[in-house]
Amino acid sequence: MKPVLPPYWHPAFSHAFILDWDGVLAETALDFSEIRNRYFDGKRVPLLEAARLLPESVRTRLERDIYYLEMHGAEKAEPVPGAKELLEWLEQRKIPWAVVSRNCRESIELAAGKCGIRLPSVVMSRDEEPVKPHPGALWKAARILGADASRCVMVGDFIYDFVGARRAGMRALLVQREESAWLEWVDHACPTVISLLRELESPSPWIPWEYRSLAERKGSAWLEKAWELKVQVPSDCPDTAGFVYRAASLGIGHFLVEPGLSLSVSRWRNSLPLGREWLGEPLSAALSAFLSERFPLAVVSQGLGGLELQEKDMESSLAEAL
Repeated sequence: MKPVLPPYWHPAFSHAFILDWDGVLAETALDFSEIRNRYFDGKRVPLLEAARLLPESVRTRLERDIYYLEMHGAEKAEPVPGAKELLEWLEQRKIPWAVVSRNCRESIELAAGKCGIRLPSVVMSRDEEPVKPHPGALWKAARILGADASRCVMVGDFIYDFVGARRAGMRALLVQREESAWLEWVDHACPTVISLLRELESPSPWIPWEYRSLAERKGSAWLEKAWELKVQVPSDCPDTAGFVYRAASLGIGHFLVEPGLSLSVSRWRNSLPLGREWLGEPLSAALSAFLSERFPLAVVSQGLGGLELQEKDMESSLAEAL
């Protein structure tokens, strides 16, 4: 299988998979509309979070109703088409995977038995804190699996999956639903789990989330050429974070920082996104940590001789270099 290299990405080369349960592996046909009507006048609020604001007696009834609905759905659970084959694909390639769900653990275990799905060693339900979309739930799963969050992919069918993934710095895949409003949250969408499996078996380069708007505006050829360049971070640039952010947003994949430069107080004051914990540390390390939040594939290293871009009209300057 030919590897997919930056600036492109593909889930087939992820170090771990984090899978939602209901709707991705097991279909339990849960419908929470009646519960929302009963407790929240039909408003589409996040039930678990909204429950915390209710009086204790009401919250207890709500939690009971959610539990019974989930258990009723679990009794009738069927495997999502392609789910077992996806798990076989992961097992064959020894890619670790976990289940992270907002369902209660008891319903997950019941549904797994009904579906004939062997649960992994890592199952994060709402019985374990924190609960998705809190990034801590995904970080915990990744840590137990022994994978860096940035090398994990979250596969889900609902907005909480993708909010959680973005907060945790993970890649995100939408399956089994066509929701155009959610596309801005995900790296890629596959209509079904079966179609995802086909993509995994024959991986092709996918444009990651952070470069999608650039590729739409400038095209893939621009992204590929810009990625190959090494750009010198000006040593006298007051706002170094702003400089590397603007350049990375244009597709630059590698930055060089003059050796010996550290994050001084004056540079820190002008580069607002750089946290104070980086004061006195190598500037290259501070910029690398900053870029990892939005452009995780970009590389910052120490060195000289990189391409010099004009700060005031960076896009035009880069266009000339390309």
